[in-house]
Amino acid sequence: MKEIRDIKIDLLMDNKNPIVDLFCNLTSGIEIINCDVYNKDGLEFIYHKDGQWIFYQDAKNGKFWANYKRYWVILESYFSLEYREIQSITKLLVEKTLKREVTTPRVCITGNCTTVEEALKRELDTPPSYSGNFMNYQVEEALKRELGPPVCPIGNIVAIEEALNREVTNL
Repeated sequence: MKEIRDIKIDLLMDNKNPIVDLFCNLTSGIEIINCDVYNKDGLEFIYHKDGQWIFYQDAKNGKFWANYKRYWVILESYFSLEYREIQSITKLLVEKTLKREVTTPRVCITGNCTTVEEALKRELDTPPSYSGNFMNYQVEEALKRELGPPVCPIGNIVAIEEALNREVTNL
């Protein structure tokens, strides 16, 4: 695996490398969401960019998936890399550039893809907003109400008044 050796050397020497450059381009601006796609106790992460998942990690079960269309096929076609080469390069670059410890990645063509995409959509969707005359009316009415005096025991009122009347001393 000449590519891995070259990438390691280029990373150490801070040299340009087309595979590293492509990886950085594909993952720049990537965000990581903690989610519960398969496990209710977490330790699952979706690495996404612009609402599209690139990687999925189930740290509890030791799985790391790469999206075929958005990642794997790009490395495969640009550099004519084989399956094991992409696995090694991806593991190395995720650990070095994204600072995440992962297992050897697998390609996700079908199966997990739908479930991960549904989870990402669920995590990224914004809650519905309630607008309309009824909500606006309630908010406006609440703002117009006069505030009454705070309700508290009489002893506390005396203590509050005394505290307000005391001079502040410098420490």
